This record gives sequence, structure tokens and C-alpha cells, in this order.
Amino acid sequence: MAVKRVLFASFAIVSLLLTACGSSSAKPFVPSVPDAVRDNPLESVSGKTAFDYFKDENILSGWNLGNTLDSYNDGFAGETLWGNPSINQELMNGIKAAGYDLIRIPITWMGHIGSAPDHRISTRRLERVADVAEMANKAGLKVIINIHHDGSTPNEGIEHGWLSIRKSYRNDDEYKKITHKFTRMWDQIAAYFQNYGDWLIFESFNELHDGGWGWGLDFRMFPQQQLDIINNWNQIFTDRVRASGGNNDVRYLVIPAYCTIAQQTLSDAFILPADITPSKQIVSFHYYDPYEFGIEGKTSLWGSEEDRKKTDDDFAPFKPHFVDRNIPVIIGECGAVLQLYPNDSAREAQARQSRYNYILHVFTTAKKYGLVPVYWDNGLTRGNGEKFGLFDRRTGLPNSPDSEALIRMMINAVR
Repeated sequence: MAVKRVLFASFAIVSLLLTACGSSSAKPFVPSVPDAVRDNPLESVSGKTAFDYFKDENILSGWNLGNTLDSYNDGFAGETLWGNPSINQELMNGIKAAGYDLIRIPITWMGHIGSAPDHRISTRRLERVADVAEMANKAGLKVIINIHHDGSTPNEGIEHGWLSIRKSYRNDDEYKKITHKFTRMWDQIAAYFQNYGDWLIFESFNELHDGGWGWGLDFRMFPQQQLDIINNWNQIFTDRVRASGGNNDVRYLVIPAYCTIAQQTLSDAFILPADITPSKQIVSFHYYDPYEFGIEGKTSLWGSEEDRKKTDDDFAPFKPHFVDRNIPVIIGECGAVLQLYPNDSAREAQARQSRYNYILHVFTTAKKYGLVPVYWDNGLTRGNGEKFGLFDRRTGLPNSPDSEALIRMMINAVR
């Protein structure tokens, strides 16, 4: 059944790709009323290339404000739905005081988007995102905002978001509808934030894939149509931001590859968008390898020579491929879960030391090849979920002595 489904999809590729290739140059949609613009003065920009900006601003490490503005239930995004408190200035001040230079603020928009064709984003949602970004800027942090779980596809049988690459490569009408909605999202986000300085960076989307996390049957058999959609959506993102006015003609843009996998980011199939403003692009990939340790926490031991070599081998190609060509690379998410074994103190101690070893090695190796690691923090320290939390979200202070040591380790590794 799966093979027949994929073969059927492949027959539609010509129509789909003709649509994809022409989409970004088509006549722009005109909304019924002009898109909102945040009422703030036009801020100054540096005029520097992305590479020089990262170098001159000494952007060496970052932190993710996860499970907050990206959290959602039943198709509706809400700031506190996944257990974290509302964002405050103390948290932002704490992140900066800890030594991080950059904050990535993942944002899910679904539940705050109106019907077609305008797909109007609610004013309240835009205002809250702006308030949070301004808190971060006030603390002295550079800021990335994106479209996050609107593209959530946990597995090949479940889709939570509307930004579906799975639906898009299977059905041309779905592709057109989704692409229009994606275009309208970036029309509005870019318009609203157009007056902000170059401390505010846009990222097109998060980990888009067909449900197989880059290794599903459909993707392995016929990857090109999905890769072409990713490239086209990145191009549309670039074009719509550049056309939106204010400082957006020179804004720095983060461009992810399929599923943000390192191997896909280095693939010749990943094409950076054509950009009317050169040298403003930043490449991103995510890194939790090995998955059994970094995400699942099923193995408590990491740190062998082979383990360390794997990270080195994964990171090394990014230097000649991008960094040596003056294209900054961020590891947009990285880290390892906290593992707790209440009935096995020896294993818990082993897991704790392995986590120290892993995070230190990832950050040190990133520095070695000129990459900027951005730690994934979802605020969790207990329960059955992925426990990445390092900060008390109310005070901005480390949530434990172990977390404080890990934070210090990260910052020292890249200085």
C-alpha cells in the first residue's frame, strides 16, 4: 500500500514542480485591508553582512525559549499550555546574564489565523510576539522568530499543523492552498516587524518533513519533490520578506533544510534562495545525535572516542561548505535530555556525567568549526517528557546547581 501511494505521488511531480517553480514570482495577493505594522520608529541597521554581524557582535552561543509561544493544544497556540509560565523580563535578563548572545523564540501561530484568502493573524498574537521580542532586545539579546509547530508532524500517521509538506507533495490543490497561507503568514509577520533593527532575525520554518523525520519510505523512494517544496518555500519566504518594506530589505534570514538534518543541509539538493540583498543569509541545522541519548534518553552512556568522532565528523563539513564562504551557521537546536533513575543511583550518575560530556563536546566542537550552538530549553525538569530545562522561567536563574554548571560549561566552551 505504501509503495503504491508513493508511486502515485511521483506521477504528480511534474504538475507540482511547475506550480512550485512559478509560485514565488506570481503576482502577489492583495489583502482586503493592508497588513498591520507595529507602531514604532524605524530603527537603525548596521548594513553589515550576516557573517560580519555575527563576528562583530560576538554572537557565539544561543538559547531557545521552547515550549512557550510554540506550545499548542487541539490546533490552538497558547503561551502557558505546556506548563511554562508567561514570559517576563527577568527571564530575558537571566539568559543574557548567563552569557548567551542570541535567543531563538519559537512561535506557533495556528488558532490565531483567520480564514482564506486573507488568513489574517490576530492583532493580539502579533502584539504578544512583539512584546516578547522587545523584552529580549532590552536585555541585550539578538532575537530569532519563526513559524514553528504550524508544521508539526510527529509521525507518518499524525499531523497537528497546517504547514504540511506531506499533503503538499501528494496533492497539487493542497500545495497551492498551503503555499498561499504560508505566503500570507510571512507577508504579515514581515510587515508587522518591518521597523525593527537587525537585532531581529526571521527564520522561515522549523523541522518540516513528511512524518518520517527524513527517513520515511516516501522520502527515501522519492525525495526530490519534497526537497523542491522546501527550497521553494524558502524562496517565497525570502521574496515576501524583501518586498515588505521598512528594514526588511536588509534583514538577516535563517534558512533551514529538510527536517533541519545536518546531512540534508550539506546536500546539493538544499539550495539557498536567490536574494536581492546579498550576504544576509544564515544556515541552520538541529543536532541531538545520537537520538537514543540526546532525545529519547534510552542510553545513559556517551563519551567514547567513537562518539566524539561522530560529532566532529558531522560538524566539520559545515566549515568549507558554508563558514569559509562567509555564511554563518547556527545549530538552531541542540542539547541532551536530563535522565533520572530514582532506583538506580549508579546509572543516574553515569547519565549525569555523560550529559556533561556531551554538551561540552557539542559546544566545543561547534566553536572549532565556527558554528553557533543554540541550546534547546523547553523548561521541563520532571515528568515523562523530554527534560531540557535549565532555567527557572520566573526568575531567570538556573533551576539547579547541575544546570548552573552546564550553563557555565556551554558559555566557557565557546569563549
